[in-house]
Amino acid sequence: MNAPLSTIVVLAAGLGTRMRSSAPKVLHQVCGLPIISHVLRAAAQVEAQRTVVVLGSGHELVRPVLPPACRTALQEVQKGTGHAVLAAAGEIGGGALMVLAGDTPLLRGDVLRQLAEDHASSGCDATVLTMRLADPSGYGRVIRDDRGEVRRIVEHRDASADELAVDEVNSGIYVLPAVETLEILRSVGHTNAQGEVYLTDVIEGLARRGAVVGAFAAPDPTDVLGVNTRVELAQAEAIMKARLLRQWMLAGVTVENPETVSIHATVELEPDVTLLTGTSLYGRTVVGEGSEIGPGTTLDGAIVGRRCRLPHCCVANAEVEEGTVLPPFSWLGGPGAP
Repeated sequence: MNAPLSTIVVLAAGLGTRMRSSAPKVLHQVCGLPIISHVLRAAAQVEAQRTVVVLGSGHELVRPVLPPACRTALQEVQKGTGHAVLAAAGEIGGGALMVLAGDTPLLRGDVLRQLAEDHASSGCDATVLTMRLADPSGYGRVIRDDRGEVRRIVEHRDASADELAVDEVNSGIYVLPAVETLEILRSVGHTNAQGEVYLTDVIEGLARRGAVVGAFAAPDPTDVLGVNTRVELAQAEAIMKARLLRQWMLAGVTVENPETVSIHATVELEPDVTLLTGTSLYGRTVVGEGSEIGPGTTLDGAIVGRRCRLPHCCVANAEVEEGTVLPPFSWLGGPGAP
């Protein structure tokens, strides 16, 4: 069995030019949290000795949102994913290295645990997290040999017509041998369509050395979808909102007309809460057991006690005591409320 993970590296240095924003892409929010925070939440569910986030343009804006235990590395000039890993070389230990894409807010911790477990039990030297898409446009294609082992990953721009027909694609998430990965990255060139050092070159480099490279297919492709545009940001928001509402409904919360209800990933709900049509729950809102929120109510950083009723209300940064029934169209604001 392979050694446990030594390092998790999160690649978050991309310019995100297709977002057309002055803010770093990884700071755009999905259900109330920056994209990078979702990725790090998932990473925290995997045992590793250290987590390193590779930052680039706008690093001074991203650093404050990172957990204190996170280490950082700076990729001053963006020359590809392989170059980003090299920028973190000083923070990477020996043993197994997990590389994550910093723009995948839908990533789940259990998927990363399954990837790590599959890698450890398979005996492979490296494992690629893949997905199969009906429309794989823009993604690197995973090319296997007759034995099913991964031989290389071809970026979309560099792929031949036959390679473009492959529907198994690279998620940008890997478990790799750290020492060999850095050796290969230091030796590869950048003779490709973008003139960059690709991390995918490591896969072909390992295969040439006789290493066994396997693949683990994500059970749900949406878990590893990246966000590159505002359209994809909105899609991620919709998927995550549906996940959160399903999670709370299975935990005993009633949601009337879920398509009209908005909820942040930071919200906490107790059993037998009812969320009526047009309700929005933001920030670190907590709602106690048996409370009925809505219709048309907005809570932002609110602490609501048990058995309260809040129809057509707005509560921001304030506490509502147990058993309170607010008149319709009430506004209650605490410190910092708009």
